[in-house]
Amino acid sequence: MARKRYKPEEIVAKLRQVDVLHELYKKFPLVHHHEVQETFVNQLGLFTFDGGTLRMELAVARMNEPTPPAQLTGERHIVARLVMSAPCAIDLINQMQLIAAQLAQAGLIKMERPPPPVQPTEKTN
Repeated sequence: MARKRYKPEEIVAKLRQVDVLHELYKKFPLVHHHEVQETFVNQLGLFTFDGGTLRMELAVARMNEPTPPAQLTGERHIVARLVMSAPCAIDLINQMQLIAAQLAQAGLIKMERPPPPVQPTEKTN
């Protein structure tokens, strides 16, 4: 069975509905689950956005035993895949912009000028 192809205005309408729910969810109390494990990553893998979800692959680089004078070799391993809704991805972007601004203020990174917060926009024809 073929998948339905959505028109841009249908996607925008769906995103607006999801955005309303997302704002409501932010008001729910946060319950910590200590059984959830942390995963260390030091590499970013493939990021894809399909209009509704952002999919991120997170990786770690593992080095092979060095054998001088040969060049260092290793592998990148995907250790986590994270998929989030579009409104959650927008929140992630905004949070990362705040962190980048703090790092710039501390002199750890240089920013040309802080970008404005990301807002969903309606595509016009």
